Amino acid sequence: MLKTVTQSSNKKTGPIAVTYRAGKTSPYGTCPATCSLMPADQCGTVAIDPEYIAAVENAVPRRGIAWTYSHFPAEALPLPKPGKTVFNASCETVADAVRAVELGRPAVIAAGLDTAGSWPRRVHGVQFVRCPAEMAENFSCAQCGNGSPLCARGERDFVVVFMAHGTSKKKVGTDVKGGCYGSSGPVMIQWKNTQTKGLDNDAQALLKFAAALPLGSMLRHHVVGDVGAAA
Repeated sequence: MLKTVTQSSNKKTGPIAVTYRAGKTSPYGTCPATCSLMPADQCGTVAIDPEYIAAVENAVPRRGIAWTYSHFPAEALPLPKPGKTVFNASCETVADAVRAVELGRPAVIAAGLDTAGSWPRRVHGVQFVRCPAEMAENFSCAQCGNGSPLCARGERDFVVVFMAHGTSKKKVGTDVKGGCYGSSGPVMIQWKNTQTKGLDNDAQALLKFAAALPLGSMLRHHVVGDVGAAA
């Protein structure tokens, strides 16, 4: 199930186009069951939806840019290509992020609160840098990189670090399952709304949405949700 928003009111993304994706039985139904950030009482899926991931790759606004994040294994995600959506491998450990970069995939990592003073740093030749929107007031994806957000740069050789945020942020980087920022608050409200009222044929709906956006738009796929076969 898909929800599309032409101009987000989210402070972090800024006024860009965004989407939300949910399963039919659970908001987390399109996320991989292996994601450690998923709450213990939720269930994900085990496979990528091939039709949908192809739609995401091609759902780029005319003369614009698009990017997304996925917790599926880095090697399962499309390699960066000009004019296509950039898939960021959302990694759970520094080692996983380094491996993703070595595989040619742009990577990001959700970092525990106890690591706040650890960035930037270089690990095995790979640079890790904080998300600029977390480092300055009134700064968003819309302003990042002077029109070329870091996460939309498919050929970058550095990892973008997001500090844990949301009501479950203390679980990130620990042995306790959970920590997803979408597990509560306004994001969860939107996510549940997507589950019950979203567009059913999400691949076709997504392509249609991207094609109708104004020339030169930015599109962030999946404020929450992933490319899995919906459970």
